[in-house]
Parts: sequence; structure tokens; C-alpha cells
Amino acid sequence: MNSNLGNKQGGVVLIIVLIMLGIFSVIVASMLTSSNVNFKIAGNQQYRLEAKLAARNALETYISNPANFSLPLPTANSNIESDFDGNGVVDMVGVVPPPNCLRIAPILRSELSYPKDKDCIRTAQDVDDNIFRDNEGVASVTNSGCVKMTWDVQANVVDTVTGVNLEMHQGVYVRAALGTTCL
Repeated sequence: MNSNLGNKQGGVVLIIVLIMLGIFSVIVASMLTSSNVNFKIAGNQQYRLEAKLAARNALETYISNPANFSLPLPTANSNIESDFDGNGVVDMVGVVPPPNCLRIAPILRSELSYPKDKDCIRTAQDVDDNIFRDNEGVASVTNSGCVKMTWDVQANVVDTVTGVNLEMHQGVYVRAALGTTCL
């Protein structure tokens, strides 16, 4: 009788162990699936960060070239490459179209500092619509010989390998000679 009872207990233990093994297998499979999702999320974050760096690099490279804001404006897109790991292979390309002039405003003479702005300082002999007379009849020119131009520069990064698509804008303030217009 005791040997039969031992066999029944061994069968129950086997069933309990198999159930526990099944539960642990489900938990492990769930953890593996979760870790794969986390790796994909981390990878996407890295690709987005690299795209932001490529766009920032493209904007800074474009803005640092004064010829890009001289008339006539460039008409073609500028492709600026970024190599993040230094292996000589381009990782992402930032495409910068010609800048967009948003507005032009006169620079007041009171905003200028000499000698840095000597090209913008005008004398009262420059007679135009900006001359006002004080109580003693002395003419004074309020506007300088320069204007402040506000530009919008845009960089686009599209990477077909990672699926990243990013657009970044940067405002730029440029001084130009009076009479310069947005084209």
C-alpha cells in the first residue's frame, strides 16, 4: 500500500513541476519579447538623435558660410554630409534649401557701435525720408545705412535605412546695406 501512495505522490509532483516549468517558460518568453521591444525603442531614439545632430550640423555649416546670404541667393539645395563614427562613410545627409527671407527692418543709429558698425553709420548729409528736425532746426538721421534681415534656414534629414524623417528650422539675423531686399 505504501508503494502505491509513493507513486501517486511522484505523479503529483511531476505535474506540479511541469506546470511551474510552463509558467516560467511563459515568463521568460514574455521577458524576451519585452526586451526586443525595448531594444527597438532605444534604436529609434538613437536614430532620431543622430538625425537631429545631422540637421544641426547641416544648419551650422550652411549658416557659417556668408555667401549663402549674399545676393543673388543660391538656387540649389545644399547637401551636407555627417559621419558620426569617423569611419569615412556618410551616415546621414542634411539637405538645406535656399534660405527664406522673413522680413527686413531698418537699423537705428542708436543701435550701432563704432568701430564695429562703421559701414552702417551715415551722416546727416544723407538726406532722405528719415530726417527729423528738433526745436533748433538741426536735422538728425534716425536710421542707419544698414538693415536687419531675418532669415529662416531649414534642414531636412531623410534616412531610408532607419526610416528617420526630420525637419529643423533656424532663424538667422543678418545685417545688410540699406536698399537690400528679399528676393
